[in-house]
Parts: sequence; structure tokens; C-alpha cells
Amino acid sequence: MVSWLTAILRSSPKFTYNQPMAKKIVIVLPTYNERNSLKKFIDEVFEQGRNLPGYNIEILISDSKSPDGTGELAESLSRKDPRIHVIKVGRGLGVGLIEGHNYSLKKLKPDIMVQLDADGQVQADVLPRLINTLGEGYDFVFGSRFVKGGKNKLSFQRRLFSAGASLICRLIMGPFSIKEFTNSARAFTPALFKKINLERLPWREQTFIVQPAFLNEAILAGAKYKEVPLVFRNRHEGYSKNKVVNYTYDVITYSLDARLHKWGIDFPLFYYSRRAKTIIKFAIVGFIGVAVDFIFYNFFISFLGFRPATAKGFSTEIAILNNFSFNNIWTFRHRKTKSTFWQKLGIFNLVSLGGLAISVLIIKFLHVVYGDGFVLFLGIKIAFYNLYFFATLPPVLIWNFTVNHFITWKHEQN
Repeated sequence: MVSWLTAILRSSPKFTYNQPMAKKIVIVLPTYNERNSLKKFIDEVFEQGRNLPGYNIEILISDSKSPDGTGELAESLSRKDPRIHVIKVGRGLGVGLIEGHNYSLKKLKPDIMVQLDADGQVQADVLPRLINTLGEGYDFVFGSRFVKGGKNKLSFQRRLFSAGASLICRLIMGPFSIKEFTNSARAFTPALFKKINLERLPWREQTFIVQPAFLNEAILAGAKYKEVPLVFRNRHEGYSKNKVVNYTYDVITYSLDARLHKWGIDFPLFYYSRRAKTIIKFAIVGFIGVAVDFIFYNFFISFLGFRPATAKGFSTEIAILNNFSFNNIWTFRHRKTKSTFWQKLGIFNLVSLGGLAISVLIIKFLHVVYGDGFVLFLGIKIAFYNLYFFATLPPVLIWNFTVNHFITWKHEQN
């Protein structure tokens, strides 16, 4: 009697007697202005479910307050499909990813955690490769354009940039065996995510450095990892939000920071370099201006017979115009100010004239005290007036940066 009843229960379509539960995959999609590509990409992701028997796919959209209506579209999709979830987070890719993963872990209870970009650059067919490879005994799997089978369909300049960023990471931070450090197509276990040191991970910074940094921290947490091929193509819509110069700066400074940590030197180089970025940019522009200033300074003395102090006055004004241009379009380009272009140019000239006055007075004083002459250095004659020139640099840099930071490009709160 018991065996007969058991047979009926097992054969009945209403029961799943001793049948294993499907595993849950939760995919975090960090979004910012992805309205035009979001639905299409979500459809492509769900289509991959037929290549993943035994798994249920859910998507968590982590929107950074997109002004184009991405968040509103995401909420509309969520109301229609219970597999889609939405949270609103602050600005930044790292914020979108980590707050998304934390929410996923606490609220959605995934068996596998995945992250992808919603802009359509990475094809959704990478998902089965990530999941199936994870099932081979790995706890961290990530897509790569640079392994066999991977493709990078971007423009030559962007291919060069992406390959260069990963090469910097390989050479400085390591491991050298990894080919791809920078894209977002990744799958990992909840157990690994819990081990990652989020305090050391710079996920709150508004920069794309979270990608190589997360990979580095996963390896430090003991991840057994593997790369799988993916196809990386141009965005469906819009433009890449990555900024080449700033991101390159972040990649270099973070890689150096990570290398120091691996050598046992726990100095927060990346943190301080981010905070010092403006003054570093200002110093680079200043270095270029020094070169311009120095060339014209020597030209006026050697070819036009000007006295050193007079030559310094003319050469500095030429350098002022050079430095204003670079500072306006690069160093302080993101500062929200109330001043017009011409107002900033006028203030910058006044500030620089203060620096000019400081440098002229220093040179005049040194020239009166020491006069004309030469000093031998490694058999090379160096004119006193060149030494006078370089003696002006530290005080003038301090003056110019301080006043321009607080006045010319003063940040105005909205």
C-alpha cells in the first residue's frame, strides 16, 4: 500500500518529489543614462536562460539617479516582471555595483552573483560561459577580450587604451597571467564576496577603478579564478563615459598602491593621489608653463639683450596665457563657477601678476646680491640667471595654486 502511494506521488505532475531546487542567479546591472539600451539588454539576458538549465535568472538594476529616465523605465519593467528588481543609489559605478551586490546578498539570497553592464557593449552570451565555468570549481570567473576566443570590436584608439590599462595593471599590480582587468562581466560566489575587504576597495570613488580594484581584492581574498572569452562591442546608444586621462591616472596610482600593499607597505597612495589630483594637474600645467617661460626668458636675454628682471616680466606673461588655457580646459574643467570665461581670464592674470611680482623681486634681489656669473656643474657652465629663475618656482607655485583654487575657479554649490 505504501509503495503504491509513493509511486503515485512520484508520477504526479503536481509534485516534485526529491527533485533538486533550481539555483538562483542574481545579475546586478549598474545604470546611468542607459534608457535606450536597458530593455533590449534585459531581454537578451533572459534569453540566455534556455542555455542555463537548472538556474533561475533575476536582475537587479542599480540606478545612479539617471537624468534620462532610466530609473523610471526600470521601475516600470519591474512592475511587469517579478524577476526584475530596482534600487536607487548615489553616483558612481562602484556605488552602483557594491550597493547592488549588498542588496542582492541580503534581500534576494543568490546562489551565484553576477555583474554586467547594461549599455550593450558586452554581449549577453557571455553569461552561460561565466556560470558554467563557475560550476567547474572556480569561485570567481570574469570575461576577457584578450584570451583566445575573445574579441575587441572598439575603435583602434579605444582598443589601444583598454589594452594599455590592463597592461599597466599586469606589470605593476599583477598577476601578470591575467589578460583583462577592466570590464564588468563577472560571476562569483556569495562566499567569496563576503571575504572581500570592502574597506580597502575604493568603491565610493567616482571612477572606473573599481573594476581592477575588485579583481585585485578578490585575489587577495583567496579566489580561485579563471578568464573566459567575451565579445566587446560599441555601445548601442550614447557614448562611453570613461575619461582616458583621468582613468589612466587612477589605474597607475591604484596599481602602485596595490603593489606597495603586496610588499607590506600599507600607505594609502591611491586615496591621497585622488585628493591631490587637482594640485598635481596644476603642477603639470605649471611645469609646461615653466618650459614656455624659460625658453622665452633665455630668448629675450640672449637674442634681444634684455636685463634678467625685464626678460622675466615678458616671458612670464606669455606663460600666463599658456597656463590659463590648460587650467581652464583641464585642471579645473569640472568646477562649477559663476564667473564667465573672460572674468576668469582677468582674475587669473591678476593672480599671475602677483606671482610675477614675487618672481621679479626674488630675481632682482639675487641679481643685486650675487650679480652675473657662472657655476660649474659636472663640467657644465650654468649661468647665475638660470639659478635665479628656478629659485622663484616654489613660492610662485604655492601662491598661484592657493589663490586660483579659492578665487578664480572657486567651486560654487548648487
